[in-house]
Amino acid sequence: MDTLDRTLAMLRYIPRYPRRIDTVSLRSLLKGIGYEISLRTIQRDLIKLSERFPLVSDDSKPQGWWWSKDAGVLDIPGLDPQTAMVFKMVEEHLKPVLPATTLAVLKPWFASASRVLDNSGMSVTNWPGKVRIIPRGMPLLPPKVDPKVQAAVYTALLEERRLRISYRAKGSETVREHNIDPLALVQRGSLIYLIAITGHREQPFQMLLHRMASAEVIDEPGIQLPGFDIDQYIAAGGLNFVLGPPIELILRLTKSAITAVIDTPLSKDQAIRECEDGWFEVCANVPHTIELRAWIRGFGPEAKLISPTALRDN
Repeated sequence: MDTLDRTLAMLRYIPRYPRRIDTVSLRSLLKGIGYEISLRTIQRDLIKLSERFPLVSDDSKPQGWWWSKDAGVLDIPGLDPQTAMVFKMVEEHLKPVLPATTLAVLKPWFASASRVLDNSGMSVTNWPGKVRIIPRGMPLLPPKVDPKVQAAVYTALLEERRLRISYRAKGSETVREHNIDPLALVQRGSLIYLIAITGHREQPFQMLLHRMASAEVIDEPGIQLPGFDIDQYIAAGGLNFVLGPPIELILRLTKSAITAVIDTPLSKDQAIRECEDGWFEVCANVPHTIELRAWIRGFGPEAKLISPTALRDN
């Protein structure tokens, strides 16, 4: 059983292309979970496994190994039909909003879910044709992200290492090189933001993955910002183009428009009262962002902004 357990652990530690792991690193990981074996044994086992599984190696020293790009998922236990159905729903939902490189990472699980549903013979197989998930707002095609860039960014973030990137800022034709320290990753609609700092800029800033021409993990630890919390960063408006401190919003809406904030309130302290003229007045403390202004304008003549007047005048 020890040999079987070790083999399964080894297969789990091997990443999918374009990432790789060398035999020295693999030996260290196996040692960390209690398996003391030689590099020669690891190499011999990997060669045998590559005869049965889609494992690929290179000629580096130490040798690197990875699962091929099109390798299926080794699920133990396998997916049940209900879980497979959820995967298919997720696939449908993510296709319009995620870059192709991100979807490619999940492709083996989606394919496995399809096989399970095709072979189950259960009524649940009809569910993917009965359920649709439609995103709000104008549907936009996701930008293209270089798969090698995405793999390097995710590796640097996971291993807390420094990253060297070539980046084209918005509105610029020039690609500049930067050494950055990744802090967090945020998916917002179809865009992926990397939150990072540098030795010259201690305040967190954002970079879009699709604007990175190249990315390389540097073999040195990245700087971690003490006290940084991604949830606090988001709550403070880090990704909402904040225009100022939170405001008390007073907004009048028609009877047909008020359902928007009844179903999905603006805040926990939201209060609504019906006015004598048939309109409804909603009061809530909300972040002062560009998105707030766009949201109010979206109601057109069915909304009247009462306060703050500065927001009304802009």
